[in-house]
Parts: sequence; structure tokens; C-alpha cells
Amino acid sequence: MSNEILVPRINSVSLWLLDDHVWKPVNPTKIRINGFGNTFFTSAAINTHRGWVHIDLEPSKEFYKLLARGFKPTSHAKIKLDRKNKRVLFHLSLEKEVEIYKPGNIKPVDVNEDSVAALYEAFAIILETDLAKTTLGYNYRKESIQRRNRSGSRETREAMKKLKEGKKRDYRMKTANMIVRDALRMRGVIVIERISGEDIRVMIARYRNKQLRHRIYQSALKGELNAIIDKAREYGVPVLMVDPRNISKICPINNASIEYGEDRIGICSKGGERWHREVVALINIYLKALEALYEGIAQKGFGVPSIDGSPFLLGSTATGEPIEIPRSLWGRWKSPDATGSKPCGSRSMAIQNK
Repeated sequence: MSNEILVPRINSVSLWLLDDHVWKPVNPTKIRINGFGNTFFTSAAINTHRGWVHIDLEPSKEFYKLLARGFKPTSHAKIKLDRKNKRVLFHLSLEKEVEIYKPGNIKPVDVNEDSVAALYEAFAIILETDLAKTTLGYNYRKESIQRRNRSGSRETREAMKKLKEGKKRDYRMKTANMIVRDALRMRGVIVIERISGEDIRVMIARYRNKQLRHRIYQSALKGELNAIIDKAREYGVPVLMVDPRNISKICPINNASIEYGEDRIGICSKGGERWHREVVALINIYLKALEALYEGIAQKGFGVPSIDGSPFLLGSTATGEPIEIPRSLWGRWKSPDATGSKPCGSRSMAIQNK
């Protein structure tokens, strides 16, 4: 065994700046964004054994987003030396006072493999996602690439790398963002079906290819439901899951079965009302949510929940036709804060100094 002294190698250095005696913003500016008064700065001074050291900061895009949402900088910060890129990472903690979310409305959502239906005010809206068709398109392109080249060849691997399927995730996040933000605006509870894996497999049984069924199951149905749940958790909007049995098969007026033809329009077997399949599903989800909320509040000993049920598509003699919006219209929509910001609690952000 050698007598050499082993000196530890330091890979990273992080310093915690716990109060304003250790660091302070330089020339802070009072700003007002979206009705929130805030403080903005692009340089900071750090107290060292050689005096105050000034560093210039490049705020990240996420920092601007959180300032616009009312988050304010605190006195807690951390700096980290990035030796590889020769820069200093300045992690700043932000905080915001939040109020307890008290829901007063119900927002039912029905997810299908090619569309997402929801109630907006008194109207049933169908956002055509075409996720199943997009998945089919990617699958056909992959089969074409494999036919042109050998399965494990270099050309096939390079072509597969270029064939990114990011559009599916983009459409999922946009639909989830629009649904959750509207629920937040109306102070509502998002209600979706508690769909198991077996339920989804029955819905997509018409696709013969086993691998293709699995891809549609993952991206178009399970992926959309998970995107809505994740986005609702991000914005602090509650999500309620209800039993999916007979959601689109029972008339909400007469409690009788609905007979469908080749299209998505059905007729009540008892009263003769004409129903669109998505409209029936939304109304039945709405009714099941009301029942679940009444039972939950009754068990806790409280009074009747103050939920407005007036925007309800009942009592009309005409077919409850939804408003269908093709993907070419809403797919271009971009929100200024539509990406992964967390609008609750405190958040530590990185501001880079290059």
C-alpha cells in the first residue's frame, strides 16, 4: 500500500446565500405586471472576504413568467460555479401568497382517441386532436423507412432519430392547457372518466395491429388523461374521476338506452330525443359529478354545495349539436405561459451569468 496522500477532487462548488447581508440586488427596479407590483434586477452583489463582487445576470424565460404571475424574489439564493462552461449559476428563490381554491362550478371532460370534448359555458366544444391519425401516420412512415432499408442498418437508425414524434406531445399539452386554464377561470372542478386499461383497449379494439393499438393507447388516450391531470395539479385545480359505465349510452332525461346508427347521432328509445354521443357523455359526467359532490358533502355534514347548474344542455327539442373545432385552428395557439411553470408555492429559478 502506497504512502501517498490522496487529495479529494472538487467537482462542483455551491454557496448558499441566506440573507440580504450576504448578497443584494444592484439597482433594483419597481415594475408592475398583470396588476402585480414586483422588483426586477439584472445584476447582483455578493459579499466576499475581498469585499462586494458584482455579477451580471441573464434572467431565464421562466423567471419572467413567474414575475408575471405574481411571484416575488426572496432573500434566499444560491450560487453554483459551472467550471465546464466557465459561468456562475445564480439560483433565486421566489414565493407567492396563494389563496385556497374553492371550486364553484363543474367542468366535465370526455377524452377520445381523436378528440377531447368539454363544456364551455353552455356549449359543448369538441377539440379535434387527431392523435390516433397522427400515430398512424408515424407508424406508416416508420414501416416505409424499414422497407427501404434493412431493419438494423445505419440508414434506418439515422432516419428513426430524425422522425421525432414531438407533435403528439405538443397537441396533448395544448388541449390540457386550454381545459385547465378555463377551469381555473371559472373556479371549477375538472371531471373526467375513471378509465382503466381494459376500458381503453375495448375502445380501440378496431385497430388490428397489436403494436399499433398499444401506441394509440399510450399517446391518444392515456397520454391525454395524464396530461390533463398533470396540468391540473400544476395549476392547483382539483380533478374528480367518475365511473365511466353507460356514459354515452343512457339518455339523461328518461334514463333509457340510446340507439345509435352509423354516425354519432342517437335516438332515445323512450322519449325519442336526438342526442350527439359527446353531448350525452358530457351531461352524464356532469350528473355523476353532482351526485358525487352531494354525497361527499352530505357525509361531512355540510349543506348543499353552491354549484351553478344553469349552463346545462337539457330541455332542448333540437339535437344537442356540439361545436367542433378542427386541429388546424386551435393547434397554432400559443400561450405566453403555456409551458412548465408551477404557479403555486415557492420556486427556485436559475439565472445564468455567461
